[in-house]
Amino acid sequence: MPSSRFEKAAALAERLKTWNHNDVAKTVRECLDQEIKNALVYGLADSETGLSVHTKGHPFNAHEFDNPAECFHSFIAVGLEPPAEVMICMSKCIGEYFKAGGQQSLDKAFFGIEHVSSKSYARKNHDKSLASRYALFDEIMNLSSARSLAHGAEAFLSTHYGDFTTDIDSFLTGYRRWKNNKIK
Repeated sequence: MPSSRFEKAAALAERLKTWNHNDVAKTVRECLDQEIKNALVYGLADSETGLSVHTKGHPFNAHEFDNPAECFHSFIAVGLEPPAEVMICMSKCIGEYFKAGGQQSLDKAFFGIEHVSSKSYARKNHDKSLASRYALFDEIMNLSSARSLAHGAEAFLSTHYGDFTTDIDSFLTGYRRWKNNKIK
């Protein structure tokens, strides 16, 4: 019997120097799945649905994320509850940050590295994360019904950004440039 709830995940997080890693989140998910299985076996739960995670079957889960922080932000940004393992990993990162009492940067707490602007995760991954409006537009267009890019761009800018002034052709030129750079 493990001495702590996520002992295996904690050991992996210590080795990786962060809880914000997909392998740590998978290990947390395994622990949660085992807890659900044990609860059902020992009669501690009425049904699996009573213990299920709300976002498991959502089509947004098909998107691959670099790490739990990116997943957390993307789910919250579109109004979804992140998976339990992601919430736990984020809680552990935030806890480590607060425990350090100001002696640790957020980059160190979340990514295991000291902050250097040119090498920061946010700077290196902005254009491919859903924080980029082109990446978010691309993801929405992939999930939406077949409509022209121009109509999609107009709806996207007005709905998600409240932007009614940006020239659609200019936005689509930037989008196509972003998409070409993404492929390289």
